[in-house]
Amino acid sequence: MESSPPVGECLDMCPERERRERESQRRLHPLEVQKVQRPNKGPRGRSHPLADPKKTVKEYRRPAAGKELSYPSELRPPATLAKTVHYLLMDVWSSVNYKDLSCLAKTYSFVFDRLRAVRQDLIVQRIMGQGGALVLERSLGFLLCAPYLVRDLPLADYDEVLHSTQVRECFSELVECYKDGGGFPRQAEFQSLLLLYDLGNLDTVHKGMQLPCGVLQSPHVRLALDINKAHFENNWVRLFRLVHQLNCLQACAIYRHLPAARSKALCTLIHAYSSRNSRFPLDLLTRMLALDGPSLTMDMCSRRGQTVMSGENPSVLFLKTALTDVKPESPGREMNLVEQKKGQASWAEVMIGQDRVITNEAQ
Repeated sequence: MESSPPVGECLDMCPERERRERESQRRLHPLEVQKVQRPNKGPRGRSHPLADPKKTVKEYRRPAAGKELSYPSELRPPATLAKTVHYLLMDVWSSVNYKDLSCLAKTYSFVFDRLRAVRQDLIVQRIMGQGGALVLERSLGFLLCAPYLVRDLPLADYDEVLHSTQVRECFSELVECYKDGGGFPRQAEFQSLLLLYDLGNLDTVHKGMQLPCGVLQSPHVRLALDINKAHFENNWVRLFRLVHQLNCLQACAIYRHLPAARSKALCTLIHAYSSRNSRFPLDLLTRMLALDGPSLTMDMCSRRGQTVMSGENPSVLFLKTALTDVKPESPGREMNLVEQKKGQASWAEVMIGQDRVITNEAQ
């Protein structure tokens, strides 16, 4: 007979035992310490950082032999986990300075690690249904937006493979929560985000087609399925036209696919319009590829051996015989497809859902 899961009893973001342990071992993150430090009378005379109970958050720990992760006093119940995620996004992430890469790296590593610990508490307690879905949806908001925001960080500070693994695991756990029954106001939204994140994945699309009728017929899911259909059909003009309809969070979900899609689209156009006697308008090509400016389009064409004709009406001479096989461009800033859609909202509000922010503040 299967034993019942433990029930969390810790009402703080970090259990007291861990807080004291990490304080004594000087393993507190800079975002968790008090401004005042305790004097140290040791031989080296260094001050001792103090943990701030209101800022200290339980860190992720890998399960290991002899390491017990299921003590109720060490586990946080769903309400505390939701409060923790809200704090990480609305307090910690809202204060990040995107121009300071050192600050960005420090904040990203902290939030990423603490969200892993949140999911670990969910799994140990086998929390499903609405309680689990709320926590996972907000966690995914961060996980989907972060790759766009930390794109300039070096590999040492941002491991794309590890991040992608956490996104997939989080989506998998969220889908299981949806199967538990009950009302999920954001189910259609997050099913569409999964379809966009896994663009071109037949298995994901097949599962999407089997969603409950109410979710399947929602505008979010229909749009995501239409984008996948355009991708399968190599209809790049339609794909980018549809991508323009996405909101900011959805655009972040598909962000990682944009360079490859643009590269394939441009190669298709080069083969279709290859001729020494015709010119393709540069402005039109920029709009078709949903790029932020003609200079980016010129760079893409030049890298592939195509000739850009300057003048009053710049154009491109497409020649498939001159086509050079190159890797897609690295993901970069997307003003039209991502940032303009954010509007006046903060990134933390995009991650958590702006209407949910208002509800939390009212409560």
